[in-house]
Amino acid sequence: MESSTFLKRSLVLQGELQKKAYPNAFTLASICGCSRSTAMRTIDRLRYEFGVPIEYDESNRGYYLTNSEFSFASLPPGRDELVALILLGELASMIDDGALQEAVYSLWTRVTNGRADVDRDLEHIRDKLSSETTSIAKLADIDLVRLLTLCHRGQLVVIRYRCPWRHDEDRYYGGMFERLHFSDGILYAMFKDQRARQLVLNVSFVKEVKEVSEMPSLPNGEEVELPAKPYWLEGTGIWSGRKPETIEITISSPASRYYAAQVWHVDQEDAWDGDMLIRKFPGIASPELARRVLSLGRFVLSVKPQCVLELMRDDVCHLHGLCNGHDR
Repeated sequence: MESSTFLKRSLVLQGELQKKAYPNAFTLASICGCSRSTAMRTIDRLRYEFGVPIEYDESNRGYYLTNSEFSFASLPPGRDELVALILLGELASMIDDGALQEAVYSLWTRVTNGRADVDRDLEHIRDKLSSETTSIAKLADIDLVRLLTLCHRGQLVVIRYRCPWRHDEDRYYGGMFERLHFSDGILYAMFKDQRARQLVLNVSFVKEVKEVSEMPSLPNGEEVELPAKPYWLEGTGIWSGRKPETIEITISSPASRYYAAQVWHVDQEDAWDGDMLIRKFPGIASPELARRVLSLGRFVLSVKPQCVLELMRDDVCHLHGLCNGHDR
């Protein structure tokens, strides 16, 4: 699908359910051209937010309608769509166009008419929102319009990139921006470099962008060897440049019950040893992962592989100034 929105994904899932094709997150993602996590969020929203009666069938590895007579009504805007409308209203207020502002206000009024839940949960914050308290200002700071323009034009560029915990010096990449993706407060760039490799970069680490007519030799050029495809680990950090391994964390009670209800990764596997939760998922040893595990505090009983545990110890030692190069 050229443009996969929640509504379009919902219609696709509806059709698959009505055909009794037992769709799952993988098949929905394949049809709609989205990630498995996005497909899973679509299924969860329909199930829990809109009350569509579906359950997972282990034998068929897919979802089915528990009520065969269920009728799909027109979906009203959910919370995500309403929040998007709030942001749209804020953006419209920054443009000197009365017709646009009136159109956005009319749309808000139409879709929220008679929605008591909107009055309770969203209406009271609508007039208190500003671009300084949202991601809008951040996107403006990184010159989002220019990056989108470069994507649209297919302009050759040389970028200076520095990730503070991936390497200790600037890296230079030549190529072009292909697409931008904004997720969880972070703007990512899908970038094709001069050797046709697909890179996923955190835009906040892009320090300079220079337009060029042809690709020059780069300071770090051929010395940087990367896999033929990116390892994109949604929910566990940015593109890593190396193959993920299995992360295993054992969590004690009562925290185990709390975290069992949370999805950390679309491919996570949970098992129980008494009241202890053993969670496994693909990932890499990264500061993002170390901080996440540290946030569980004393309820973490064990962490594998050892390199993740070392990162956690480094963070704690640095924070408290206890190590100073000595044995831990």
